[in-house]
Amino acid sequence: MKFGLMSGDTIPTGELRSSGFDAVQMFFSGGDSDPLPEDVDKILEADDIALAAMTLHVSLVNERGIIQTDVERLVECVERTADLKGRFGDNECPLLVWHPSEYPSVSDVDDNVVFQGLCQALSSACTVAEDKGVNIAVEITRAGSIGSAESFLRVKDQVGSSALRVCMDAANFVPDRTPLERAVRMLGSEIAIAHAKDSRFSETGLVADYGPVGSGCLDYPTYLRCLQQYTNVPYLIFEYYLSRDDLLKARDIVSDCLT
Repeated sequence: MKFGLMSGDTIPTGELRSSGFDAVQMFFSGGDSDPLPEDVDKILEADDIALAAMTLHVSLVNERGIIQTDVERLVECVERTADLKGRFGDNECPLLVWHPSEYPSVSDVDDNVVFQGLCQALSSACTVAEDKGVNIAVEITRAGSIGSAESFLRVKDQVGSSALRVCMDAANFVPDRTPLERAVRMLGSEIAIAHAKDSRFSETGLVADYGPVGSGCLDYPTYLRCLQQYTNVPYLIFEYYLSRDDLLKARDIVSDCLT
């Protein structure tokens, strides 16, 4: 399991690999902000690193069901991810991480409408992903439309596509939605990539804050043991680093757990 970063400027260009990072996760931001292949190559070649994944934040569904423009955007980004083939290092194929937006909060929401819309949206995108040789990894998050290991498996069962995978970010949904070891064990081979950050909870049981590894209460020795035991994740991506010192401290905490 190699280390990677979210794209940013915490580590200067040219120092990523020497700092222990072999990959970077990048973003589709929309419109003219979407990186072109030559933009991606410039970043990768500067440090001789791999592209761990591309990332897209869209809702796909609201209280009325499917959001067609979001589905079209997801399909577009699947195709753009396919165009980056050959840059994804140890991944089995090009990888697009989809981060769900917040679950519809209206008082009379029909949960079955949301669920069916979500399955329809992901089925459409996965049909294209299978054809293009791309995997779509859902970043499960407690506030989103897929908020637990169990909810992902329910969606996966209905969508029925081998292209639908998981981005495991344990701080996003454990232990309140699925206990830590159970989450990693249940999802197992579905996990295509993992994230490393931390979370703190308030007295009410709600998340108070997310932050770098070591700043919260996530059981990192257990998390990393489970990733090694139950998955074959090629890249662990660090995020929520506030400074170079935060990042290198997080790297060392994880390295110590893996030795």
